[in-house]
Amino acid sequence: MSIKFLYTADFHLKRDDPSRFQILSWIINKAEELRCDALFIGGDLFDSDGDASLLRGKVREIFEPARNLSIFLLPGNHDANSYSRETFYGNNCTLFYQKPFQIIPFKDVEIVGVPFQEEISFSQCLKDARVNPEKNIVLAHGTFYDERFSRIYAELGEEARYMPIYPWDIENKTLCLALGHYHSHFFSLTYGKTQVFYPGSPLTISRRCVGKRCAVLILIEDGKVRIEPVFIDPASYWENLEWIVFPGKEEEKLREIEEEIKKKKNEKLMLQGEIRGFLAVGEKDFQRKVKEIEKKYKNLFKELILNTEGVNYWGSLLENKSIARFLELLEKDTAKETLKQKTLEIALSALLDLKK
Repeated sequence: MSIKFLYTADFHLKRDDPSRFQILSWIINKAEELRCDALFIGGDLFDSDGDASLLRGKVREIFEPARNLSIFLLPGNHDANSYSRETFYGNNCTLFYQKPFQIIPFKDVEIVGVPFQEEISFSQCLKDARVNPEKNIVLAHGTFYDERFSRIYAELGEEARYMPIYPWDIENKTLCLALGHYHSHFFSLTYGKTQVFYPGSPLTISRRCVGKRCAVLILIEDGKVRIEPVFIDPASYWENLEWIVFPGKEEEKLREIEEEIKKKKNEKLMLQGEIRGFLAVGEKDFQRKVKEIEKKYKNLFKELILNTEGVNYWGSLLENKSIARFLELLEKDTAKETLKQKTLEIALSALLDLKK
């Protein structure tokens, strides 16, 4: 028998942003369209407990029409106190409010919900749990530690300390670990027979939400699990581009920037371009031309931002005696101009990396 779930987390619903409810409705409809057995929301459905108290009725109006869809809600760090025996989200909703964990049988699997708990690790929460690695799905809201994705900790900042989870906590101990707390993008890892993933926020919470937004489809058949992203069509998202400009190549680079922007045309896309480098022309003149490009194509996107703060007139380089000497020797070199230009580009690229 096959079982199908849709998983998402980190909506951060709040009173002053009604567009987030549109994405929630879309995901409910998508779960029904895909004929999922259940929808899991892995924490931070609300931006705060205050928002949860005021918006619960509105969420219930979205949930209840999906009568054939079971919905499971897990508390996150932002809405940790918004789920209890007294709170009602709809007849089709099940709340994981029991601590340190709660196991709910569902069809041929068991759903293990670990509500967010401050100042306690994932392993401490589950130390008394009797789990079956052949039929368990674990839901948690916290920080997964793996050196391959160390940038997570930088992005989460102080909140990276919440609910630490390590590979040895879950490897071959569950079919999959579905996580919430990290917003930027979807990613997954495999440890033995266990799959671990974050879906990323289903909508754009901040400029760190780069790439198309998605939920995650979990398919279980014959004791094996498969996951795949389900892209959220109406959700806007950020994309970052970077260009490096070299002295004497300003007009060529401006044409390149303009052509690339035209190709990216998308009313859902929030495009942020970072231009760095050195100029043989005045900084104000170059910045003016970049602003003209930004103004010309702004209506093709939900948002278009071109940043030129990293562009400098290269005369400032000559104030450094070592660089000035390098440029002098390069100018006198008898090598072909194309080779000299390439050497200059490599040197300037290295300088720009040092300035980051």
